[in-house]
Amino acid sequence: MTRGVLAALGAVLALTAGLVAGAPAHASAPASVPAADGSAGPVRIVLDALSPAIPGDKATLRIRGRVINASAVTVEDVSVRLRRSSFPLTERAGIADVVEGPLTFETGEPTDVPLPGTRVVVAEQLAPGELSRFSLRVAVRSIGFTETGVYPVAVEALGREPGVDEFDTRKGIVRTFMPWFPADAEVDPVRVAWLWPLAGWPAQSASGVLLDDQTPRELAPDGRLGQLLSIGSRHQATVSWIADPALLQEAQQISSGYQVLRNGTVSVGGGEDDAAAWLDLLGQSTRLTGLRTLPYADVDASAITRGGMSNDVVRAVTRGPRIASQVLGDPTAGEVYWAPFGRLDRSTVDVLASSGVSAVILSADAMPSTSDSVPTEGQATAALPSDVGTIRAVLTDPALTSVLDLPQSSAGEIIAARQRFLAETALVAQTLESTDRTLVAAPSSVRWRGKASLLAPLLRATRSAPWMTPVSLHELLDEPAPSTSRRRGGYGEMAREGELSKQYVASIARTTEQLGVFTSVIDNPTGITEPYSEALLRAESSGWRTQPETGIALLDSIRTQLTEQTEQVRVLSEGTITFSGDSGKVPVTIANDLDRSVTVGLALRGRPLLRLDSQPLEGIEIEAGKMASVEVDARVIGGDPLSVAVQLLSPEGDDYGSPATITVASTAYARAASYVVAAAFVAIVIFVIVGVIRRIRKAHRESAGKNGRLTP
Repeated sequence: MTRGVLAALGAVLALTAGLVAGAPAHASAPASVPAADGSAGPVRIVLDALSPAIPGDKATLRIRGRVINASAVTVEDVSVRLRRSSFPLTERAGIADVVEGPLTFETGEPTDVPLPGTRVVVAEQLAPGELSRFSLRVAVRSIGFTETGVYPVAVEALGREPGVDEFDTRKGIVRTFMPWFPADAEVDPVRVAWLWPLAGWPAQSASGVLLDDQTPRELAPDGRLGQLLSIGSRHQATVSWIADPALLQEAQQISSGYQVLRNGTVSVGGGEDDAAAWLDLLGQSTRLTGLRTLPYADVDASAITRGGMSNDVVRAVTRGPRIASQVLGDPTAGEVYWAPFGRLDRSTVDVLASSGVSAVILSADAMPSTSDSVPTEGQATAALPSDVGTIRAVLTDPALTSVLDLPQSSAGEIIAARQRFLAETALVAQTLESTDRTLVAAPSSVRWRGKASLLAPLLRATRSAPWMTPVSLHELLDEPAPSTSRRRGGYGEMAREGELSKQYVASIARTTEQLGVFTSVIDNPTGITEPYSEALLRAESSGWRTQPETGIALLDSIRTQLTEQTEQVRVLSEGTITFSGDSGKVPVTIANDLDRSVTVGLALRGRPLLRLDSQPLEGIEIEAGKMASVEVDARVIGGDPLSVAVQLLSPEGDDYGSPATITVASTAYARAASYVVAAAFVAIVIFVIVGVIRRIRKAHRESAGKNGRLTP
């Protein structure tokens, strides 16, 4: 058979999704969706072992597994056998077609064949829910690989449903891939860069108390971070380390003893030794290859830029390397930003570029080619324009990212992910003609969870497989970016909805303003500003996208502690103050319970405002642990008692803390009222006297008149 015919048949294979039934499926065979491990059909096949992952000429392929009757009926004469594709895959798209293939395909010519001598009887009967184990051993030479490439292979379960099937029918199948690269195969290896992020959920209050024990657990040898470090340390020459400085700082603090909040009570933690050992191993593992840092706490740059706090992005970027160097004792190689969802909007890129970020990690989907006729696959970096110049984009391979994000809870899932990764990289090596082909293997999230049973063989294969060779992130960034013209992918509504919420970011902004007012009154805020500032950056972590409740709890703890500190400087005055006239002096006592001196202002505010006339005081200095008394001139308008807020002010005139409340009354209006009453009383008395006199005179006149008429 000519190579042209083989290529044509390979194309058919890619279009029909790889392995198809060697015999027509019974009409009653149910269609099924493949499980996470690739199994499809009413009889599920679970692979427990498949070795070697990359077979050699003289190797023996060993497969162990189980068949499980997932249907509601008994299946008889259950057996399994091995199938392989007649031809290798010719394009990467065929991989997904194979993985997503149903039990049988309705169209397309069969391109796979059952391997003679591989059929093994599993069970005479398999009741619903029952399982049975099987084992296959096949010499690789007898499999019949015809040429170099990636072959779909499958384990097929055959059986009969009593009263329905006359002959053995396919009842289940699990498909995977087998790369075949014999010793004499000629292939130019593709470069693979492994990004190895180490980041956690920085739930640590401003006082250093951990809100939960998630980080200490993850730093343990069997924890998520402990396992990632252990795997990477054994493959130092293959992985490129990227770490969150907040995690390094937290690990160092844990190693020196720490407190943790459990069930509402602060208690002493017990993970010091694990944290110390973790930091020691990290230092040893990164000493030769170096380590790059994320912005402090892996802040959600898009969300906080959109919230008007771009200065926080700059602070997080510039703070990170200093903290990492302090913890590890070695300078870091540079700062990178790992974009959540693999995408960034233009305004965030501008902020990151201005803050000094050397590279941004994006998905290759976020920067497609400007022309469909110009391929970009295999180009791992690109120039990313911004308002302050061009920075470098590191483009992760979407297919490899999907593989690393696959479920890894069982041996079957591990096998499925491992063989798919090998298939993806091998097909790139075979199908791309470019000489600078590079793939970036990276998880979708910096807070990933990887299993050694998957990652260790893949890291070994990166160095030993004939179609792969490792390359570091440092080497990639030292190379000039490809000149291929790319466009910026969209940053749509889904990406925005994934950010920290607007309400949450607004709460952080208000707390930041409160911190600014608090520190502005302190004459020497050293040692106070930094813990709160770092805690607020931790509240801005992109980790709270997936754990919003923890982020809210962290922000609440910061606000509570900040309010408690703010209230250490407060007004002690209360009660009622009475002026002898309409104006007077209001005595106010201010206490400073902080361990350092402060300078505040003071203002009186009537309720309502128009009834009180008073000018604020400025520059009131109070020593640490002392009190100060001042008098404020004020004039009251109106006779009723007036409620007055006594408000402390920052040197800039902003309100500081909560106001105290006093009552101010004036006696001037009371005296004026008594004068009016007295005058009115006198007027009434005079009026009465005048009236009486008039009546007396009138009586006299009338009496005199009468007497005059009677006189002779």
